[in-house]
Amino acid sequence: MVRFTSFTSPFSAILLLSFGINKVATASTNTCVVAKSDSDDAITILEAFEKCKTGGTVVFPKDSTYNLNSIVTTSGLKNVNINLAGTINLPVREESYRNGDYYIQIKGTNIKMYGGGTINGNGQAWWDALDRTAPSVLRIAANDSSFGNFNIINSPRAHLNVTNSTNLLLHDFIIHTVSNNSNPAKNTDALDLYHSSGVIFRDSDLTIGDDCLALILLSFLVDVTKVTVSNITCRGGHGYSIGSLGMGGRRDFVTQVNVYNSTCIDCQNGVRVKTWAGGKGFVEDINFTDIYLEKAENPIIITTHYCDKNEMGYCNNNYETSLDIAGVHFKNIHGSGSDKGKPIINLNCSTESPCSDVTLTNINISKASNNTKNVCVNLKGSDKIPECSS
Repeated sequence: MVRFTSFTSPFSAILLLSFGINKVATASTNTCVVAKSDSDDAITILEAFEKCKTGGTVVFPKDSTYNLNSIVTTSGLKNVNINLAGTINLPVREESYRNGDYYIQIKGTNIKMYGGGTINGNGQAWWDALDRTAPSVLRIAANDSSFGNFNIINSPRAHLNVTNSTNLLLHDFIIHTVSNNSNPAKNTDALDLYHSSGVIFRDSDLTIGDDCLALILLSFLVDVTKVTVSNITCRGGHGYSIGSLGMGGRRDFVTQVNVYNSTCIDCQNGVRVKTWAGGKGFVEDINFTDIYLEKAENPIIITTHYCDKNEMGYCNNNYETSLDIAGVHFKNIHGSGSDKGKPIINLNCSTESPCSDVTLTNINISKASNNTKNVCVNLKGSDKIPECSS
C-alpha cells in the first residue's frame, strides 16, 4: 500500500557540472510514502516508484526500516525525487542472489536521491563464506541526475555501480564497510564506473575493503570519459584506480579523468592505472593532483601486467602487450609509504605498448627503511624523470 498525496510547491535543483549547467529533478507534483509490507518491502517500494515515476517524490520516512526479500528494479523514472530518510536492509546471503548485478537499480532521467538515510548491505555472511559473487548494493543508470547525502554500510560487494550514465553527480556519501572478524570485506569497491560520461564524485568519506574508485569496462568499444573525483577520504582500500582494463583482450577506452584534493589512509595502493596483459584500446589524459597518502603500500603505480590467478595462462602468453597509456600526470602527491618493502613509484609498462607522456611533479612521499628502488620500465622519456633514477 502506498500513501499517495499531491502538493503544489515545486522543487527544482541546479547541478553545476564542469561541462555545463543541467537541471535535475524538476517540479515534483505527487508524493508516494513507501508503506510497510507483511512479507517483502521490495513490493511496496516498487509500488511507490510506479505511482510516482513521473514528476513525483518517493519518501522513505525517517525512523522507518524496510527489509528487502527480493530485488528492486526501477526504470523509466523521470523528474523524480527520492527522499531516503529511513533505513533499507538488503537480504541476507542466499544462493538465489549469487552472480546478480545489483540489489537496487535506479534508472531514468532527472533523478535526485537524498535524505540522510542508510542502505545496509548485510555483507558479513558473504565475507564469512568467502563468496565473491554477491550483487552490488546500488546500481545507477541515470542522466542529468544527482545522488548523495545518504549512507551505505556493510556492502557485500561494490557499494555504487554506475553504468550508462551522463551528467551525474555523486556527493556527500558516508560509506562504511568493515568486517567484524578475520574474514576481510573483499571486492567492496566504493564506486565502480562503466560506460559513462560526465560523472562527478565528491565530498565523501569511505571506509572499504577494495578500490576507492574503479573505472572498469565490460564490453567492446565503450568508453568512460570526463570523470572528476575530488575531496574524498578513503581508508583501508585499494586506492584510486583507473581499471582494471583490457581483460581477456578486450578493447577499452578511458580518457579525461581528474582525481584531486583527496586522501588515502592505510591503502594498499595510492593512485594507480592497471591494465591487463593482452588488452587493447587506450588510457589517456589522466590527472592525479594534490593527493595525500598515508602508509600506502604502492603509492604511485602503473601496471600493464594486471591479471587474475585463474587467467594466468592468457596473461603469460600476452605479457608484453596491453593498452596504450599516455598522458598520465602525477602532481603534488605527498605523504608516506608503508613498511611492506615496495617501491614508492612503480611504473611498469609493456615492451610492445610502452607508456608515454607520463609526468611526476612535486612528489614528496617519505620512505620506510625497507622501500625498494623506484621502477620505471618501458616508459618513454624516463631518462628525464628524476624519480626514475632513485
